[in-house]
Amino acid sequence: MTKTRRLLRVCSLSVAAAFVVSCQESVSESDHYQTPDWLKGNAYEVLAQEGNHTMFLKGIELSGYRPIVEGKSIMTVMAPNDDAFAKFLQQQGYSSVEDMQAKAPVQLKNTIGYHLMYYAYDWDKLVNFRPNEGDGASQEQKQLEAGMWYKHRTHSADDMEQMRGKLNSVDTTVTVYHYERFLPVLSNRFFATKGIDAKANYEYFYPNSTWSVSGDGFQVSNASVTDQAAVITDNGYLYHVDQVLNPLETIYKTLKQNPNYSKYIGLYDQYAEFTEAATETSEKVGQVVYTLTHGVLPNIAMEWPSTSYLAMSVIERHGYSIFAPSDQAIDRFFQNYWTAEGGYKSLADLDPLVLRYFLMQSFANVSEPVFPDEIRKGTVTTVFGTPININPDEVDDRLMCENGVVYGMNDMDAPAIFSAVVGPAFKDTTYQCYLYTLDKSDLVLSLASNKSEFVTLIPTNKQYRQNDPAMRLNTTTAGRLLEVYSDVDGNYATMGQSQAQDIVNMHTAPNINALKSEGTQVVETNVAFNYWFVHDGKITTNARFNEQLNPEYTGSPFVGFTEISNNGSPWSNGRAYAYDATNLFTQATGDGMEHLLAVGNDKNYAYYLFAQLLQKAGLVDAKTSTMPSLASLGNRLVAFVPTNEAITQNLAKIPGTARLTIGADGTLSGSPTSTQKAELAGYLRGYFVSSLMNTFTSYPYPGSSFKGTFLTMGGGELTVNSSDSSLTVSTDGGTPVAVSQKYYGLPFAYSDGCLQFIDGILE
Repeated sequence: MTKTRRLLRVCSLSVAAAFVVSCQESVSESDHYQTPDWLKGNAYEVLAQEGNHTMFLKGIELSGYRPIVEGKSIMTVMAPNDDAFAKFLQQQGYSSVEDMQAKAPVQLKNTIGYHLMYYAYDWDKLVNFRPNEGDGASQEQKQLEAGMWYKHRTHSADDMEQMRGKLNSVDTTVTVYHYERFLPVLSNRFFATKGIDAKANYEYFYPNSTWSVSGDGFQVSNASVTDQAAVITDNGYLYHVDQVLNPLETIYKTLKQNPNYSKYIGLYDQYAEFTEAATETSEKVGQVVYTLTHGVLPNIAMEWPSTSYLAMSVIERHGYSIFAPSDQAIDRFFQNYWTAEGGYKSLADLDPLVLRYFLMQSFANVSEPVFPDEIRKGTVTTVFGTPININPDEVDDRLMCENGVVYGMNDMDAPAIFSAVVGPAFKDTTYQCYLYTLDKSDLVLSLASNKSEFVTLIPTNKQYRQNDPAMRLNTTTAGRLLEVYSDVDGNYATMGQSQAQDIVNMHTAPNINALKSEGTQVVETNVAFNYWFVHDGKITTNARFNEQLNPEYTGSPFVGFTEISNNGSPWSNGRAYAYDATNLFTQATGDGMEHLLAVGNDKNYAYYLFAQLLQKAGLVDAKTSTMPSLASLGNRLVAFVPTNEAITQNLAKIPGTARLTIGADGTLSGSPTSTQKAELAGYLRGYFVSSLMNTFTSYPYPGSSFKGTFLTMGGGELTVNSSDSSLTVSTDGGTPVAVSQKYYGLPFAYSDGCLQFIDGILE
């Protein structure tokens, strides 16, 4: 039976009794007119009747909270007795409550208000609050993330203050509004849901308190609850606690008040700006007011994660976990990581993007407090998904705050991103353009993973400027932007994410640990069917390598490369290199292999005779310069092309060529009959392997995955044998033909297919 129904029943019974009570009886003696045991008065009256809360009640009165506590506002009160309050006053250096009011009225008000919670929370609600389902929660729902809505709104709040800072990028002074503090209520259910030990993890943050909870109990911040059940009052619930609750501050204010973290907060405040508070807040105070925020960084200065008090599922659970380096830790890390040669001589020199990543990596990738046992399990990562590489036992400052927790460290290792293969971009101003490309690509996280091994090429700012089209890092009112020159309008435009991803992927190779300084090496990049070719200590890409097929090309496509170390050591997940090209390495684009073979009408082409055979066989459409019977949209063709020398020596062995001759200039003359033409076409199709008929993820080269037996476009089979040093092809029962070593066995790879020269013809 609810309290309301019981009260109505008492009242109705009392009225009925008035008609039957004898005139000789005193009405006051009737049981029907006695106050029920469960109705004890309002919270103030109950505490006054108990007699051992005089200091707390005096604080309530002096702070102006008495009308609330003895009024009709529904609330929950956490009440320390006189012994607890006397101990608190002594620790704070005050002789009495009145002395505290005289010397520190704001502190007293905030302390008293921290014991007064909005709304009425019975025992079950404090153990396992259900903001979404409410009292109608099923048993199944109550088991879901039980205890995780762990903090509750109090009447403790700082007064509004005047602050100077950025508003719409302009320095100004505004009125900053502070929302009420939240009080953590930690239960056995809370720690059980996290799967960690309650006592050890609670006392990690509250070393001066003892976890003494059994069963479905809870503790309130730094204090233990001495009740076995909630005390019901006229206006809510009352609990007795054995210590005065110390009001918690935001992470921002906690660190700002600690001089050991002045540099961290100084860096953080470079992103400080003001944001207009909620409309209802402005209406409440009668003026436009603001909150202090920090742009792209987590808002550790905000008391609430949402400005709406109705968003209880968020504000009663959300909390940041921050791994904050002290001034000592930052100084030591700066000296060990950055160098004057790299362009960063002091913290003030750090690029804004470097600074943002440095700060962001100090946050855990969860929206609730992280406890030490969770870190030890290895389940906690940064917001970038990289490991939290700290030992909780070596943390110097362990701080519970109203909007999360702080692990304050006097020493720190390099954040995972800074020590990964993209580290040079964060370490050296020479690579700032690439740093902004990485950020735009949204691929930093994957390249910082310690679950994979990478080799990266790191292009310089100069290579960006000399690229075609040219690229630049431009400082605007919106910040630093990576821009690309457009030939269409002669202006620069902001680089898009797709283009940034193409650049990063072309400069990244997975699953290898180094580039070779001797011999030949083919490296598959993160762009499918695009490669780096390494030969005798120099490097190129397939796009640059392909230029050799142009008869007018002179020189070498290969350029030198140099390893970029991490102060003399490899990076945590691979190696990084600079390369000496004038501009950026790019993937193969434009006219592909089909077009190449269809228009090969220059005798200086290495594939000139093969291209002429394709034309004689009717496999080339001269009007469109395509090979419609071989290539189609979405189809990749691998062509094993006999060299001009191989065809010259074996023309008579090629079916359908009886009427064809090769002139002194290498031109193929003569016309096959229709029968010979069909015979020649069928034979030439046997040199092509199509992705429509076969599955392959790489083009053929010595050591590649392209090996085994494949169906050809001619209906036959082609066997490819591959080792680390050689590659051969053969038909069923035919003699193996070696891939030509003129180009070191490397493929000419295009967006639509691949050409490999072979030293003979297929049987």
